[in-house]
Amino acid sequence: MTGTRGSALLVCAGAGLFGTIGTARALGPEDAGASAITLVRLAMAITLMWLALAVSRHGGLATALHTRPVWAAGVAQAAFQVCFLGAVTRVGVATGTLVAIGATPLLTGLIQGVSTRRLSGTWALATGSGLTGLVLLVGTGGASSSEGSGTDGVGLLLALGSAAAYATYITVVGRIGARGLEPTVVLPVIFTVAAAVQLPALVLSGWTWLATGSGLGMVVYLALVPTVLAYALFNRGLAGVDAATAGTLGLVEPVVATLLAVLVLDEQLTVVQAGGALLVCTGVLLAARAAAPAQPVGDP
Repeated sequence: MTGTRGSALLVCAGAGLFGTIGTARALGPEDAGASAITLVRLAMAITLMWLALAVSRHGGLATALHTRPVWAAGVAQAAFQVCFLGAVTRVGVATGTLVAIGATPLLTGLIQGVSTRRLSGTWALATGSGLTGLVLLVGTGGASSSEGSGTDGVGLLLALGSAAAYATYITVVGRIGARGLEPTVVLPVIFTVAAAVQLPALVLSGWTWLATGSGLGMVVYLALVPTVLAYALFNRGLAGVDAATAGTLGLVEPVVATLLAVLVLDEQLTVVQAGGALLVCTGVLLAARAAAPAQPVGDP
């Protein structure tokens, strides 16, 4: 059984892979809409997840289908996907990711605090360090980008909406893991629900971009790496750490996203912002060292 520290590392690994989403989107076709990308990405990922479940022959599918948090996680995942991709398109990869993921620890901590009334001082110190770093990264102007504007109000609201959905997902999946349901079983159900919620977008989306090499390469990467692989790692890790700790560990994602934005997309990072990134990393390390076991919480 994976220990608490091992679970924390799995959460960090999954979050790091999530941090590649924005850059992959930026390198894809400009005319590809957020809903269309999400639907194709989910369709590919779901196919692989159901195949993995068939090969593994894990039991518990009937239980997963009758577990309310599994359905809630699917709806939260759908909201996160659309809001996040819309945000990075409007405000840029670095700012969109930093705002979206930066608000998540506070929201997961709030949910856990209301549900269990237990938040450690170490969590507060780690989260404070991480959020201070994010203020330096975003509040000093953010990494400049040719894509989007960091002051776009709609983009920032989408980023905050994705944070709320992400916090809900982390909390709900932590509850699912505490029930002993295997990620191999619940992930295909969660993502099938997420895809079903977004089916109305089929008639509103353009699809010509999918016939291009960059468009196809983008969605194949998004399906395989930051979806199938990343969520397998992330969900397994969530079974071993509480939601508030996982939210803080998830700050690995904006650091990876920012580094990729600088290295791949030629976005600019100041010395102050680099110091902010170091503070974020410090917060993540503190959270990982003092990771608390997952605690059962009520349904959000």
